Amino acid sequence: MNLLIESKKKKEALKFLPKLNSELMRVAKTGIVKKKNASRNISRITKKISAL
Repeated sequence: MNLLIESKKKKEALKFLPKLNSELMRVAKTGIVKKKNASRNISRITKKISAL
């Protein structure tokens, strides 16, 4: 995702965002990462995409 943001490919990043969101929430559900941490990461990535 960071590569897409750095190369300013907004359309591709928006297509990949739902998949990233579901993967992070799945990881949070199993307890590998805390839920608030996953939500914070999703929020930050979404803000970066919006700024493109």
